[in-house]
Amino acid sequence: MNLANRLTVLRVVLASAVFAALMAADPRWHGLALGMFALAVVTDWLDGWLARRMKTVSPFGKIADPIADKILVLGTLLALIHHKELDIPVWAVFLILMRELLIGGMRLLASAQGKSIAAERSGKIKTAVQCVAVLLMVGIVVLRDRGLAPAWLPAAAGPLTILCAAVALSSLWSYYRQYRRMLEESWS
Repeated sequence: MNLANRLTVLRVVLASAVFAALMAADPRWHGLALGMFALAVVTDWLDGWLARRMKTVSPFGKIADPIADKILVLGTLLALIHHKELDIPVWAVFLILMRELLIGGMRLLASAQGKSIAAERSGKIKTAVQCVAVLLMVGIVVLRDRGLAPAWLPAAAGPLTILCAAVALSSLWSYYRQYRRMLEESWS
């Protein structure tokens, strides 16, 4: 397994640890979750850069990298729902999950037809926006735990989650427009 793929696997491990740390009752774990989430975001950038630079792009990496991103973002959002003061709209998290499942289904359909669906710019923008927004939300939890968050700050998590859902749906629309013909051919 090359270094880029090891970093992808590490991101899944970090995502699991972030989830567990945010679910912990002891707020000392929340600071660790923030650090691990930030490290996981860095590994997302680094594994792609290394794979291209070292010419070690692999079929495993092409599949596992976006899955690791989804586990990181969705797992963290699910753990953040546990923090009731953030008032994260569950419907927005559902829309994000729906987008990920639909794009995954499109990729499976393309694969069954001997085609592949490459990551689009809209998908990369979606991931970047979601990672920054979720990192900010974890930061809000840490600030709240330490008594440093103004009273209005936890309420920012709701709009940040809605932003994540909006970019997810925008990206879904972009993929649909690009691969509409493939979908329509598969329906007949």
